[in-house]
Amino acid sequence: MILLNKENVVAYIKSRLDFFDKDGGSVVVSAIGEGTAEEDGDGFINMVYRVSDGKYFLIVKQSTAESRVKGDYELDLNRFRLEYESMQIRKAIIPDLIPDLYDCDDENRIFITEDVSRLRIVRFQLLKGVTYPKLADQVARYMAANNFYTSEYYLDGKQFRDLTVHFMNPTMRHIMDNVMFLTSVTPEDTVGRQLDPDFMRFSKGICSDPTVRLARQRLRHLFMTKGECLIHGDLHTSNIFANQEEAKIIDMEYTFCGPFSYDMGYFLANFIAQYAAAIFRPYDSEAARNEYKEYCLFMISETYLKYCSYFCQYWSEDAKPEYRNIPGLQEDFCVTSLREFIGFGASAMLGRIAGIIPYPDYDDIDDYVERHNAKCYSIILNRVMLVKWENYTSIDAFIGDMKMVEEVYLSNIKDLNY
Repeated sequence: MILLNKENVVAYIKSRLDFFDKDGGSVVVSAIGEGTAEEDGDGFINMVYRVSDGKYFLIVKQSTAESRVKGDYELDLNRFRLEYESMQIRKAIIPDLIPDLYDCDDENRIFITEDVSRLRIVRFQLLKGVTYPKLADQVARYMAANNFYTSEYYLDGKQFRDLTVHFMNPTMRHIMDNVMFLTSVTPEDTVGRQLDPDFMRFSKGICSDPTVRLARQRLRHLFMTKGECLIHGDLHTSNIFANQEEAKIIDMEYTFCGPFSYDMGYFLANFIAQYAAAIFRPYDSEAARNEYKEYCLFMISETYLKYCSYFCQYWSEDAKPEYRNIPGLQEDFCVTSLREFIGFGASAMLGRIAGIIPYPDYDDIDDYVERHNAKCYSIILNRVMLVKWENYTSIDAFIGDMKMVEEVYLSNIKDLNY
């Protein structure tokens, strides 16, 4: 078995594909992690190489037993195959939003895809105030099409069960389970991520709140047992490359069958975080601040509404006969998706903010007090979301709560002379 490095990756590609001139030619190689976060993202797991001769632009990804950045992860060596196969499925369903796929090598646990870095990683452009007017529609269409066409609404029973079993992916799923739903709040806790010592004074009270812990455990149970469709599992803004017209979604090694609403909650948590940061991040003017905050609210509302619209369109066109023309069923699906995405998003944010894993959406704020305020606002909002997630009936009601918590929080810190 070959272990890729910068010195042998070009020869390896030439042995598999006819893209590069075998007799020479200039080929540039870089390893993901050598560049800035803006160039390479904030992933920690895989050995990934970017290789180009100026004509062909490739990503070469290899599964190894240890993560690129050492951590207490149990890694599944077969994750490369599941990721590649899930990309093949999604490429067949929604081809314009998935990079081109070139090769998968079972012996060496390597696959090769198109490098889409002609686009930019969305998260780090958002931190600069760049907005994407088409992104809500693109991500909603990606989620709705892939969710519907890998669900039992569309597939026959055997196909759906085979899909569920094939994409079990238990070890990678366990990582997400631990990060998103489990927080260790006392020294005696034996499960969950430890609290960030620098933020523990504020976060511990909310993370240990019995109502919050109950809600997170109930949501965790949904995550563990509700296998409705093939989900991305790690759909955040660092795993989307985009410009003003185009978007590509990458990094699907966490893929498995899970709740329809999980990817939406995980994705929109980034825009809730961006909104929180925008309340306290410095801007040239209040008009610029308010414009960016409105964009974040637009992304939250539009992504959810477009997701429901696309999903119901596919349902009306292609659902199995037993799911056709049932009054109220599509409406029930949309309300359930709303409630669950709010719950999943809240739990994901709370675990990330309270823990020690970096969170770029907040870390970009240089001023400690303002960064602290952004996190505190978010955690208070997360508590509201977790207490109320089963009661929401509209996306507008949720956005109303975001604004209400903002108003109360700003009033309180003003009274404290912050």
